Amino acid sequence: MSSGAEEVLKRLALQKRRLKQLNQSEVSVGAIKSVPEHTPEELQKIVRYNEFGTNKIPARSFLRGSVYRNSKYGWRYVSREAVKGVLSGQLTSGKAYKLIGERMVEDVRHQIDIVSPHNAPSTIKKKGRDQPLVDTGGLYRSIDKEVRPR
Repeated sequence: MSSGAEEVLKRLALQKRRLKQLNQSEVSVGAIKSVPEHTPEELQKIVRYNEFGTNKIPARSFLRGSVYRNSKYGWRYVSREAVKGVLSGQLTSGKAYKLIGERMVEDVRHQIDIVSPHNAPSTIKKKGRDQPLVDTGGLYRSIDKEVRPR
């Protein structure tokens, strides 16, 4: 018959293994999904030009803006709950990262929907609407997550 201390030590050893598994991966979110409208190189340019701006395009930081808006509370909360799920055995580390990544993808897409400044009148006339980061919708659809080893 095992003592209560032995049971606690077994549970701690199990949680230690689960935490090690969590430490072996990371989630990355960005314009990583292939879309028919843009080559990967074009997507890189679109992201760079809009994230940091050019001499003609104002910066519309949808990635950094999303990090600023969500990392302190929303992503921290989801991450904390995911770790609790892994420690309790309800989630695998891979599932935990997928859940966190899905939340991050939602938030980056939301940032694309609300980003400013508005388009110039000439751009609005050309596109027919004032949605700064939406032309073909390729950037929006390219936002995805990737769970990968550290």
